Amino acid sequence: MNKCYIISAGEFDGFFDTIDKSDLVIAADKGYIYAKDSEIDLDIVIGDFDSSTKPDGENVITLNPIKDYTDTMAALMIAVEKGYKEIIIYGGLGGRDSHFISNIRNALKLKKEGINVSFRSKNKKIFIIDDKFSYEFKNSEEDFYVSIFALENMAKSICIRNLFYELNNYDLSFDDSLGVSNETIGKDFSISLESGYLLVIFESKKM
Repeated sequence: MNKCYIISAGEFDGFFDTIDKSDLVIAADKGYIYAKDSEIDLDIVIGDFDSSTKPDGENVITLNPIKDYTDTMAALMIAVEKGYKEIIIYGGLGGRDSHFISNIRNALKLKKEGINVSFRSKNKKIFIIDDKFSYEFKNSEEDFYVSIFALENMAKSICIRNLFYELNNYDLSFDDSLGVSNETIGKDFSISLESGYLLVIFESKKM
């Protein structure tokens, strides 16, 4: 499946994917500097450039700083317009908390439209599920934390298999923190739900 990678302006600690020729790579504002320093080839640069100097080039889109969406959302809009259903954001975590919350809200909006948005850094991966997710554990991989949060009023009939704490048909409400800091146990695991949306967070134990 073709993917779109967005390099945003939050905290950036490296790029950990392999870019195929059919993938789209967009830098949002200061993300251009991160991409340049990491020698990542860009297809599009977009932003109001309030946190960086505007680069030269035909693939640069300049936004009015007085707007109703963030630079990252502008990049997401381009990815959606071009038909990408799998979008991975680097630099979307850390930095300004308001922007991180906005990123999660935007990811939920797009999930409802059938578009998967995930966030990556060296020690974290964050994404949203609305049905079943399975993870294949690699033999050389170290155990990590897995947390889940309901993103709307209720995520119903959650089942967790092969994590340290398992669940069977549990209804997780928006204000329930039961899903914090579960742990892998060196096995393939799965998380499923009957309805609603779950924010899933993988975090390294080395943080």
